[in-house]
Amino acid sequence: MTKNYGCLLAFFLILSQVYSQKIEKLEPPKWVEPILIENHDNKSENGAFKYLLLDFQYNIETEEAFDHYAIQVFNSEGIQEFSDISISYDPTYQSLVFNSINVVRNGQKIDKLTESNINTFQRETNLERSLYDGSITAVVNLTDVRKNDIIEYSYTIKGFNPINQGNFSTVFYQQYTSPVDRIYNRVISPKKTPIYYKLLNNAPAPTISESATHSAHVWDTDGTDYFQYDINVPYWANYQKRASISTFKDWETLTELIQPLYTTSSEKLTGPWEKGSNEEETILDLIRFVQDDVRYLGFESGIGAYKPHKPSKVLQQRYGDCKDKSLLLVNLLQNAGVTSYPFLVNTESGELLGDLLPGLNLFNHCIVYFEHGNKSYFVDPTMTNQGGDLDNLALPQYGEGLLLKPNSNALTRIPKNPIVPRVKVEETITTDSIGGGALFLVKTTYTGSKADYMRDYFKSNTQESINNEFVNYYSSIYPSIQSAQPIVFSDDDRSNHNEVVIEEYYNIPDFWIKDEDTGLFTCETHPLVLQNLINYTNSPQRTMPYYLGEPYEFEQETSIALPDYWNILDSEFYSEKESYSYSKNVRAVGRTIVVKHNYDLKQNFIDPSLVTTFLKDHEKINDQIAYQLSHMGGALADESGLSTTSIVITLVLLALFIFGAKKIHDNYNPKPQSDQNLNIGGWLVLPGIGLVLSPFLLLFQIGSQGYFDKGVWSLFKNAGYENANVLTLFLGFELTMNIALFVFAVLLIVLYFKKRTSFPKLIIIMYASSFLFPILDLVLYNVLFPKELMDAADDQETYTQIVRSFISAAIWIPYFLVSERVKNTFTNIHETAIKEEVVQA
Repeated sequence: MTKNYGCLLAFFLILSQVYSQKIEKLEPPKWVEPILIENHDNKSENGAFKYLLLDFQYNIETEEAFDHYAIQVFNSEGIQEFSDISISYDPTYQSLVFNSINVVRNGQKIDKLTESNINTFQRETNLERSLYDGSITAVVNLTDVRKNDIIEYSYTIKGFNPINQGNFSTVFYQQYTSPVDRIYNRVISPKKTPIYYKLLNNAPAPTISESATHSAHVWDTDGTDYFQYDINVPYWANYQKRASISTFKDWETLTELIQPLYTTSSEKLTGPWEKGSNEEETILDLIRFVQDDVRYLGFESGIGAYKPHKPSKVLQQRYGDCKDKSLLLVNLLQNAGVTSYPFLVNTESGELLGDLLPGLNLFNHCIVYFEHGNKSYFVDPTMTNQGGDLDNLALPQYGEGLLLKPNSNALTRIPKNPIVPRVKVEETITTDSIGGGALFLVKTTYTGSKADYMRDYFKSNTQESINNEFVNYYSSIYPSIQSAQPIVFSDDDRSNHNEVVIEEYYNIPDFWIKDEDTGLFTCETHPLVLQNLINYTNSPQRTMPYYLGEPYEFEQETSIALPDYWNILDSEFYSEKESYSYSKNVRAVGRTIVVKHNYDLKQNFIDPSLVTTFLKDHEKINDQIAYQLSHMGGALADESGLSTTSIVITLVLLALFIFGAKKIHDNYNPKPQSDQNLNIGGWLVLPGIGLVLSPFLLLFQIGSQGYFDKGVWSLFKNAGYENANVLTLFLGFELTMNIALFVFAVLLIVLYFKKRTSFPKLIIIMYASSFLFPILDLVLYNVLFPKELMDAADDQETYTQIVRSFISAAIWIPYFLVSERVKNTFTNIHETAIKEEVVQA
């Protein structure tokens, strides 16, 4: 209840200031240099309006700012835009005076200030961000404004924020994004107050004049040379001519002004957090407490815009803005013995802070710097639901900032986090029939900042709304999709690598779409997340960098389980540049088709010379990104199921090879090379283990290659290849060799355990065949198969098999040729041979 009363009291105080404000109508201050607008006849100007004059003058000694505008409106849109004059100011240290409001029509000036009512109200522009700055907006609604009128008005705001202690800084633009006939900027300062300025992007130098007591810096320029930005430039880009003005000599001077505002207490602060078993755990507990248990809320009027509240107060009230939360975390870390300081940043132009002269108004956000284990870290206490250990804490790219520690004399750049956020999508689509429905399962793993976003999303929304949003998301490609069960959100790795997993379950009754005219059934899969990520805007004839977004890694694997074998060809697509890489791989594994996408964004922007190529590359990627299957009614059924022919051929081959193996078993009996008959032992155990496993491995290989699926044998013919018969014979050759190796392996197992004299020579043949057959298979594959059917992954797998077989052959063939243990172990012959020897004797 205390907190609520405090908030209400703050609101009442602000409201009382609103109603007590009286806006005066007075002549401009005497120090203002009058700037007259010239007569303009711009009736032929394009657009709704044109700025004729932008006149900004400052007096550092009297702490006054004078603004003077003149705008000519050409149509109803221009009249709508500028007929309401609104000025905002902070009533805690500023007052507003209107100096003039005129409408110039046909060269005649009409005074609107005398007759106009000035209305004031409080408009919190940052309310959605839980920030209340207490500013007041004064509004004057002009009557009787007509086409081609010139609206001219001026006002003075008296009072600079006392936090500056008489210092001053600003930026004067000499070039805007729309034409201005005249731009006039002037700064008056006492001679004892030095004025520093820095010219950016070839901005003109000022004219400097001096009196006995004051100096004036004046920029009086023609602003018709306006600047037009390309679309999608980096958010921090600024190429306009401008001048940075400041009374601060250097960053150390500014630090000396600000640092006393961020004073921590030596008093030990206590709270609900627990001390961890080590320093890292303690740091993480404190970060989580400030991020999640101290809500973000700020009253930033007057000095409060720059000066944080005491950490003890923020801890007690459990709310604060970025400065309050940062100073609280700094205090808690210092209490725990951790070196820590506040760190001021600019969320929009942090990359360009080093281009400007020091000034307190350059910063709009505060985060925390701390040290642990000889490493420096940065954390944003205003982020909620953040995960990761200290090395995996995500942070936006704030660029440079000001470290508020003693003797800090330069900006500090925040190093880029080497941890790139990652999204991994695993989709499983199980079809029940051709033309029927499908079960659709999705498992998505998010890491880094992507995990933070999804964690916050799931904590901020209801389960029902999340389910509905996800269903609507997929309905663009699957209109009949239905949720099968609630989405499961798992967050078991928040404190380590910052990983969350989302599992989704859907039914798609109409997975297949039928064309009623042709009877063709089709189905499609899309990497929807990736499609949204790479939806780049076209931008021809570009002269500025193109913003791509922050780097990330994306992976998606979609497995489509079909009721029967499908006639598809493995395929691959690859595209890579310095800024990105993309690959798509389609493979058939039995009755399952696997479509895999990988996309890595490596840079956040590219140079203008690379944009055309980049966009063309992504047009090709978008053309490739969807995957479609089509089926003409019962055609698949004719080629589905088991192939009777291949089964019969396999049985015949088995019979022939078994007959041959029986002949070898009975009739091949080399003479023993030793009178001993040792048991199997020593190194001979190792090839025995391999022999026992080999039939099972061969059976798996035969079963997984689809040799018994009817569609396999018509695959090449249906695809229209000229050498389809040769390719089909190649498959038959592979099947024959695998069956032969299987029977031969079983024969060797029998001979091995019987310790037959034939075993050493036959296993040498086995090792040699295992080495030579993959080489022959690879050569035939590369000679016979078209390039579009070749798969680098298959080749690599064959190369690996060849190397493995070579190593086995190089070790065991010499061993079986020369080993005395082999000669003394394999000494038995078949009983038929024994009988023949007895008869001969």
